[in-house]
Amino acid sequence: MGNRLTSAERLICSLAQQIGNGEKVVVGNNSPIPAAAALLAKHAHAPEASAYILGSAVDWPFTDMQQFFNFVQRGDADVFFLSGAQIDAYGNINLHVIGDYTAPKVRMPGGAGAAMFYYRCKRVYLFKADHEPKGFPERLDFVTSSASSAHRTNPSLGRLEAVYTPIAVLRPDGRDGRLQLVQTAPDVTPEEVAERTGFWLGNASVIETAAEPEPELVQLLRTEVKRELLSIYPEFAVAELQ
Repeated sequence: MGNRLTSAERLICSLAQQIGNGEKVVVGNNSPIPAAAALLAKHAHAPEASAYILGSAVDWPFTDMQQFFNFVQRGDADVFFLSGAQIDAYGNINLHVIGDYTAPKVRMPGGAGAAMFYYRCKRVYLFKADHEPKGFPERLDFVTSSASSAHRTNPSLGRLEAVYTPIAVLRPDGRDGRLQLVQTAPDVTPEEVAERTGFWLGNASVIETAAEPEPELVQLLRTEVKRELLSIYPEFAVAELQ
């Protein structure tokens, strides 16, 4: 397979495998990892999937942003990948401020529609490109988008499926929606994940170890997907894809 996988490549391969053939995937602003995952799924196992990637001259069928938002609001999007500066124990995310809202240490751009996307896309997968305690606190400094909870009974509303990082997969517990550790990356122990998370990760009876991505999948990512991604996110493609 050649060079060792970068953390971004491992994350992209994991996210790509969550996309089914024929599904509609929406990719928002400043989202190179979701864009690469959607393109990889189309090349690897989901040729009939539709990837709607903001910033792409090819994979963007909408004439304006209003049409795009209408598409999502109708509930037509199957899959959405979303990240946050902070993700709490229930999958709520913060994209606004670090610290007190009135005098923050860091003020970020905000949600850009993330709250609505979280609510209306059928399946939401959270991700972070790193995994450190400050990014996974028990309580957020500000709630930008709230996770779908077990209390929602309308099947047309979105739901959080899982949280993916380079070292772990967390899933909501079916009883209260609290995130639990269910899978670690190869050569990563549950204890290491716990040390790098700011909240308790539950006591799942089985914690799996992820398999390495198939060499053919990595090759597709580093060739076909990289070529396409260079026209959308050139700096990311050069820096993160071998």
